[in-house]
Amino acid sequence: MRKNFTPVPIYLPSVKVGPDGVAKIKVKLPDTLTVFKLRAKAVSGPDRFGFAVGEMLIRQEVVAQPALPRFVRPGDKLDIGLIARVVEGPGGAGKATIVADGLTLEGPGSQTFAWTQNKPARIDVNASAPEPKAGVESVRLRFKVERDADHARDAVEIDLPIKPDREPVRRYEIVEIAPGETKTLPAAPNDARPSSFRRDITLAADPSLVKLVAGLNALIEYPYGCTEQRLSLTRSALALKAFAPILSAAGLEGRISGDVRNTMQAIDQSIDADGLVAFWPRARGNVSLTAWAYSFIASAERAGEPVDKTLADRLANVLKLSLRSDYPRLLAGEDLRERVEALTALADGGKLDESYVSELARHADFLPNASVAELTGAAARLQNADGKIVNALLDALWRRVKILSRNGQQVYAGQAAADAGNPLILPSETRALAEMVRAVALAAPADPRALVLRDALARLGEGDGWGTTNATAAAIGALAEGWLRPPSPIVVTLAQGAGAPAPIAIDANSPVARQTSDDVSALTIANTANAPVVALVETRYEPAESGAKAQPRSEGLALTRDVFRIRGANVPPERLTPGDDGTLHVSVGDVIEETAELVNPEDRTHVAISLPLPAGFEPLNPNLANSPAEAQPSSQPTLAPTSVSFGDDRAFYAYDFLPKGNYRFAFRARAQIAGSFTEPPGVVETMYKKGVQGVSAGRRIDVAR
Repeated sequence: MRKNFTPVPIYLPSVKVGPDGVAKIKVKLPDTLTVFKLRAKAVSGPDRFGFAVGEMLIRQEVVAQPALPRFVRPGDKLDIGLIARVVEGPGGAGKATIVADGLTLEGPGSQTFAWTQNKPARIDVNASAPEPKAGVESVRLRFKVERDADHARDAVEIDLPIKPDREPVRRYEIVEIAPGETKTLPAAPNDARPSSFRRDITLAADPSLVKLVAGLNALIEYPYGCTEQRLSLTRSALALKAFAPILSAAGLEGRISGDVRNTMQAIDQSIDADGLVAFWPRARGNVSLTAWAYSFIASAERAGEPVDKTLADRLANVLKLSLRSDYPRLLAGEDLRERVEALTALADGGKLDESYVSELARHADFLPNASVAELTGAAARLQNADGKIVNALLDALWRRVKILSRNGQQVYAGQAAADAGNPLILPSETRALAEMVRAVALAAPADPRALVLRDALARLGEGDGWGTTNATAAAIGALAEGWLRPPSPIVVTLAQGAGAPAPIAIDANSPVARQTSDDVSALTIANTANAPVVALVETRYEPAESGAKAQPRSEGLALTRDVFRIRGANVPPERLTPGDDGTLHVSVGDVIEETAELVNPEDRTHVAISLPLPAGFEPLNPNLANSPAEAQPSSQPTLAPTSVSFGDDRAFYAYDFLPKGNYRFAFRARAQIAGSFTEPPGVVETMYKKGVQGVSAGRRIDVAR
C-alpha cells in the first residue's frame, strides 16, 4: 500500500443537504486500491455552505479525472477534457474513451496516448451543445482510461446540467369550448427554436379548476425562491392536498412532504435577531411575513405533515408580542394591519386571544379591506363567538365591496377603496378579495353574496395565476374546496399533425386532464360532449436566435453589463470590447470582472437582479473563507443588497427596497474552460409587480488556451 500519493480531486456536481442537515454523498468505488484525499462541499440555499475533508483508501492504479465546466448552455462549443493519472505502476501507452449523451463530439470519442514519466496525460475532445429536447435538463458524460501494459483502468460518469441561453417565451391562454364546438390552436411560431417548443393543455369542466392549476404552475415556475415565494407554493399545495388530480396536473403529487420540510428550513434560516421572518436570510423581518409563516406551519400540522414544534412556538411567541400596540417592530402606518395579521395567524394555530379580537374590532373603520376580512374570520372562529362583533365586522366587510345588479344578477364591481398599503407587505385587491371569500364562508356561508365574491375571485385569475405569488397563494387557499366535479363524463378529442385523434375523458374521478406535447403543428380540440369545457393552454419555447444576440430592453428599469480583464493588483483593469466577429476574447486562466449598471427611475420594492455567467467561467465567491485575493471585486455594490448569492451559473442580488438612482455591481470569475460560450442577458425586475423589467444585451465569449 502506498503512503506517498498524489491527491486526486473528485468532481461532485450536485450535493444536497438532507432534512437532517447532513450532506450524504454516494460514490461508486472502482475495483482497483490507493489513498484519496476527499474534500466534500455541501450547500443548502444561497447562505449555508461548508466543507469537510477526509481520506479514502481505494485500490486504484490509474485515475480518470474529467476537466469540465459546471454546466453547459445550448449553442456552446467547448473542450471536454480528461486528465489521466498514473498512481501505481508504469506509464507508457494507454487508451481513453469519452462518451457524451446530449453533446455532439467533433472528434473521435476513443483516442490512444502515452504517459510521460511522472506526468499526467490530458486528452481533449471538441464538443458542442445542441438544443435539448423538451424536459431534458442534463447531459451525461462517461470517461474511461485504460493502461495497455496491464489493463488497469478507471471510469467516471457525470451528469452536467443544461442551463438556458436566454429566457424562454411563455404564453398563457384560457380557451372555452362549447358543446359540439372545435377550436384550433396555431402551430409553433416561425421564430421558435427547434426542439424547444412545448405545449401543455389542461382540460376541465369547471373553470375554477384550470385557474387553480394555472396558479400552481405559476408558483412552481417562479424563479427566485425567497421565503414568501416558498411559503406561497407550499401552502397552496397543502390547500389542495386532498385533491390528487389537481396536484398531479401541476406535477406536485408526491412532493408535498419534502416541500414542507424545505420551507420550514427556509423560514428558520430567515429569522432575524428579533425573531421575525424576513424575505431573505440575514435580512430584516416583519410581522406580516412571520404571521404567514406561522399560519403555514399550523396548516401543515393540520394536514398531517411533521412540523418543527420548536420553530412554531418561537413564531407564536413573537406574534403574541406583536399584538401589543407598543410593539416596536410594527411597520409605521401599518400597525393595525400587522396586528390583525398576527391575530389571524394565532387563530390558525389555535392560540387566538379573544380580548384582542374585541379591541381590534373597535378599529374596523380604520382597517384596510383585507384586515377587516381577516378579523371577521377570526371572530367567527371563536368557540363562543360574540354575534354582535361578528355581525358588525360583516357589515364593515360588505361596505367595502361594490356589488351591482346586471340582468337580474348580482355581480362584483370592485372594492369601495383600494387596499393600498406599504408595498413591502404586498397588499392587493386579490389578497383582500380572497380574505373576504374565506371570511364570509366562515361567518355567513348562506349569504348569496358569498358566491358573487367567489366567482369574482375566480375570474380575476388568468393563465399565469393571480399576478403575484402572494396573491396567487391567497386565491388558491380561498378557492381550493369550491370547485365542481362534472356530473357525467365528458370526452374531448385532440388532433395534431398526422397523428390519429386522441380522446381524453374528464369525469368525477378525473375532473382535470393534462397533456404535454412537443409537436409544433397546429392542435385541434373538439368537444364532443353536451357540456362546456375549459382549456388552459401554456406554450413555451426559446427564440431561434442565440441568447448571445439578444437585444437589450427597458421597461421601467435599465440594465447594462461590461467585462474587464484583471491584470494585477496595482494595474488598472482592461475593459474588453468585442472583436470584428462581435465576440469578446479571453484566455484560460484570466481573472475577469463583470460589472452591471442599473438605472432605477423611482423608488421600488422587492427588486431582483440576475446576472448569468458563461459556462467557461468559474465563479469566484468573495464570501467564502478560503476565497483567493483575486475574488474580491474592485468595488462593492452601490447600496448593500438585502440578499446576494454567487451560484455556479449566475450572480444574484435582491433588494426589499431600492430607492431611485443609479447602481453598480461587480463580481469576478476565472476563465477556466476553452471554448465559445453564450453569456445570456442579465435581468432586473420587480418580483411583485408585473411588467417592470430591464434586460441587458447578450454576448458571446471565446476562451482560448
